[in-house]
Amino acid sequence: MAELINRYRLHAEKCLELARTFTDFESKRALVAMAKAWSALAARSKNIEKNLCPRCESPMRWYRADLTEDRRALEHSYQCEKCRFISRSDNQSHQVARTRRSQS
Repeated sequence: MAELINRYRLHAEKCLELARTFTDFESKRALVAMAKAWSALAARSKNIEKNLCPRCESPMRWYRADLTEDRRALEHSYQCEKCRFISRSDNQSHQVARTRRSQS
């Protein structure tokens, strides 16, 4: 995850460097907006890595686990202690062994 965050930050830096080379105001504004988006994505990814809320950066606690629609994995949900935002964690899904009932 740290490598991904660094890549997002590098994209933001490249956008700002490119913005400095343009004289057109609209182009500069678009590149600065892209740089802000990359920076926000890096910050959000860092919060996810630390298990912090993407809205208010407060700690998230495990909330519940639900079966996916295909009933093959568990999706864990986390809830913010402060703002009560609930986030589903796709990367922590756990495979569920499928059992077959023997037909009598």
